[in-house]
Amino acid sequence: MTTYPIITSRKIEKKILTNGYEIERLKGEIRSAQAPERGLANGHPDHVANLQSELQQKTFESFELELSISSGLAAALALANGKAQAHTISAERLISLAHECEDLFETRGIKVRNRPGAVVHYRPGGKRSPHSQIGRRITTYVVMRRVFDGWRLVYAGRDYCYVNQREFREISVRSAAHEDLVRHAKRGFRGSDGPPTGGPIS
Repeated sequence: MTTYPIITSRKIEKKILTNGYEIERLKGEIRSAQAPERGLANGHPDHVANLQSELQQKTFESFELELSISSGLAAALALANGKAQAHTISAERLISLAHECEDLFETRGIKVRNRPGAVVHYRPGGKRSPHSQIGRRITTYVVMRRVFDGWRLVYAGRDYCYVNQREFREISVRSAAHEDLVRHAKRGFRGSDGPPTGGPIS
């Protein structure tokens, strides 16, 4: 079974978010414990040290989770990009692209349950120049798939983008998602072969 690099994962993002709440809580407890007016009991060095140790552990856990995503993507993209960097796709850009697609699905009325199975083909645009109209740069062509808990990278390969060339993005969705798109686009409209009238709709 092929394992594809994770771009986004609800499970991992939920864990990072939970850790974020815990980190803020622990920081607040440490500040409170170190406040002079709290007295010796709460400000005891052992108590503060335990809180700081827990804070460090939660911070490291979040770092490890984020690294587990970015390192896998970076390795896959490095194979495609080689030494080229200027116009290629980075792990951070790929994660951002996945979130942009989720936002697009939301605004177009695609229900969450109908998003898995969507496939996105993407290549960045070329260098912008008002003068030069020739020349090309190495870039990255990627294909990513929406699965049940987020996005996965299914292909990354070297491509070329020309000066002033527009970015390429093509999204294919399953039939249920397409029905959501059509229903959302038609919301508030109805067909009529007659002339427009100014009276109320009966």
